[in-house]
Amino acid sequence: MGTEPPTVSAMLRLATGARRWIVLSTGLSLIITATYVGQGIAFALALLRILQGGAWADVLGLLLTAVAMVIIRAGVTWLRESVGVTAAARIKAALRRRAFAVLFALGPGYTTGARAGAVQTMVIDGIERLEAYFSKFVSQLLVSVLGAAAILLGLTMIDPVVGVILTAAALAIATTPLLARRLQAERSSGYWAEWRRLGADHLDLLQAMTTLKLFGAAAPRRAALAQRSWHFYRASLSFVAVANLRTGAMGLLSSGGAAVAIAVGVVRVADGALSAFGLLLVLLLAREAFRPLEELQKAYHSAYPAVAAGRAIQGFLAEQPTVKAPDPELAAAAGRRVRGEAIELRRVTFGYRPHLPVLRDVSLTVPEGHTVAIVGRSGAGKSTVVSLIQRFLDPDSGTLTLGGVDLRELSPAYLRSRIAVVAQDTYLFHGTLRDNLLLGRPDAGAGRLDAALHTAGATDLLARLPDGYDSIIGERGSTLSGGERQRIAIARAVLTEAPVLLLDEATSSLDSATEAGVQSALDTLARGRTTLVVAHRLSTVRWADSIIVLDNGSVVESGSHDELVARGGSYASLLEAQRFDAGPFDAHAATAERVPR
Repeated sequence: MGTEPPTVSAMLRLATGARRWIVLSTGLSLIITATYVGQGIAFALALLRILQGGAWADVLGLLLTAVAMVIIRAGVTWLRESVGVTAAARIKAALRRRAFAVLFALGPGYTTGARAGAVQTMVIDGIERLEAYFSKFVSQLLVSVLGAAAILLGLTMIDPVVGVILTAAALAIATTPLLARRLQAERSSGYWAEWRRLGADHLDLLQAMTTLKLFGAAAPRRAALAQRSWHFYRASLSFVAVANLRTGAMGLLSSGGAAVAIAVGVVRVADGALSAFGLLLVLLLAREAFRPLEELQKAYHSAYPAVAAGRAIQGFLAEQPTVKAPDPELAAAAGRRVRGEAIELRRVTFGYRPHLPVLRDVSLTVPEGHTVAIVGRSGAGKSTVVSLIQRFLDPDSGTLTLGGVDLRELSPAYLRSRIAVVAQDTYLFHGTLRDNLLLGRPDAGAGRLDAALHTAGATDLLARLPDGYDSIIGERGSTLSGGERQRIAIARAVLTEAPVLLLDEATSSLDSATEAGVQSALDTLARGRTTLVVAHRLSTVRWADSIIVLDNGSVVESGSHDELVARGGSYASLLEAQRFDAGPFDAHAATAERVPR
């Protein structure tokens, strides 16, 4: 997006569900402005009574009126602040819900192309920065226009010459932000961009701390982070410099305009064109005419970082998912047409970037209840097939079907209910073992959890944990071994009771001894299910009903293990390469036979 700042109306589109609170805050702000005017008039009348030798009882009544204005203003100011904060809190809560809904609608296809830290900074910090804008600036904007206009109109009625001078100064003050608008938008955009980069770099450093220490690379990364912090510091100074220049110019116009108006008022009194009471009102209200504009400037100064954040948030909320959900009624009808659980790819071509296909005219079938494996070198497109079947992505051409129905016709919820996945990188949330297992089936009771762990071969893990199901397993399952994390993933897949199973390099990160146990659990899980296996280690797929060999995004071979070995083609070459590269223990694993399912 460009650096042109969004309009107030555009920003207000972010204020869904809180506009009544903003209107209330504006009304309270108008009352505050009225108390300033009332206070000024009361003081002017009191001074006039004193100069005219009036009774002290009259003067005391006017002074008490001024004190009452101060007390009322204090109470209304407290109420306005409470209302403003409430409005901002409601807006932020609603925006977070919208942002996370958009994020999930965009899916992994979006998050793989964006830095996690930058997305987090926008969704968390960016939304938080909107508070000053909606709690102070929006209501003050209307108050500044109405309040200043009312006071200037009153002073013009008292003396047209003084009124014209003050109005000219007020218009100059109002014009100053417009002159600096584009420059400040550019500086603010740069400030926000550097802030997001700094947040992303900080998150990278935090997540990679072990790796950095392992390779002794902490010092260079610290230096890079210091450089990033310096860039953010410079961007902050650049932004503040423009803001302070504008503030100074507005202050000069405000003070200068009031001084000139008062001087002219004195001359007008000497000429008999203005009464003493009129001069007192000019003395006490000239500054009040500019007070709403000065309050607006203060609110704008504190809220301007929100403008850049709002621009980024609006752009994010406007993102359209590349994978479109079908109409609910049509999707329900499509779900009823599904016959069986066979998966088929028909002449599928897909690329993450235009004209650079990762898959080229791929056709394959996973018959219902059968196991089909996809193998090939790194980058051949194996995991992309899995992403397409889960409909995280849609093909550029060709079709994918489940039970004879195009995946694009099925609702995401229906598709997820039919497919269980065990991936190479199992994500476990910081929380209890029970919480992580219940992702597979939220209503599962203790009996189902026990059965799932038994199927996954994880009963020993449960016995080892100090608090059983209520044990905290740490962020990403940091208290568990790689094999234990995979067994929890298998147990989650068991709980889904989904008839289709996708195994995406499910054992590739495990050592051979651990792999054997996990593979046994996977064999149990796959029994009776339509299963697609993506594997690097060929020992894990030799008993598949059919093996598909991908090379450079195309199917180059298919058949059973024995058929492909006898053919002596790409599969045989991959098998030979693994035997050559493996050590004695792994070589044994690569050729070991398992009892067929």
